[in-house]
Amino acid sequence: MLKKIETTLGELRAVKPLVLNLTNYVTMDFMANAQLALGAAPIMSVCDEEMEELVKIANSININIGTLDEAFITRCHKTITIAKQYQKPIVLDPVGAGSTKIRTETAKALMKHADIVRGNASEIMSLVTSNGKTLGVESINTTNQAKNSARELANRYGMTVVVSGPIDFITDGKKEAEIPFGSSLMPLVTGMGCTLTAVIAAFRGVLDNSFTSAELATAYFGLCGQLAGKKANHPGTFRTAFIDALHKANLGEL
Repeated sequence: MLKKIETTLGELRAVKPLVLNLTNYVTMDFMANAQLALGAAPIMSVCDEEMEELVKIANSININIGTLDEAFITRCHKTITIAKQYQKPIVLDPVGAGSTKIRTETAKALMKHADIVRGNASEIMSLVTSNGKTLGVESINTTNQAKNSARELANRYGMTVVVSGPIDFITDGKKEAEIPFGSSLMPLVTGMGCTLTAVIAAFRGVLDNSFTSAELATAYFGLCGQLAGKKANHPGTFRTAFIDALHKANLGEL
């Protein structure tokens, strides 16, 4: 897998894919810096008037519902319609699905059009059953509990689903993978999940296969977390070390 990651990173840095991010205001900076560190070209937009032009030139679309309002929801649906017209891949982060009715309903409506959905266990479960409840944006379920929900979503909508946790689970309904990498500091940094979705979107911008994109991106993300954990003992320094690890791409240090 390491060789595949290195090859994909080389391609990503040669192509410099444009990732259009419709995302929240809390972790926008972190996501943009992570995509830049990878070698991608992030653009964040809240302007409806430019959306078709941006979708047309984008390599992938990252939608994150972390800060919702009526205008954002409308923008997401408009962007999805345009993305389908231009056959651009869509990656969705259903932040907080299961915590409120509007988040859950919005996530369910948007996910039907996504190529990849990445969420924590409770978020993924909430897209299938009322048993998935989130504590704000925090999962109260385990990855193992969400596996069947992930499989059901993947089979029903023909998508790839990533369940984040201490061990990440990825499925497209046919293939499955478990990714055991990471650091105990990662849950203490706001936006790590959002940033994983952004990294997956960057990989999907250069790879045609959604499962492969999700698997390699998730593995690289976790491995960079392990590298950062060797150099930082607290969340603040870890965040900086993590962005550096994404950029340095020296997996030989593991």
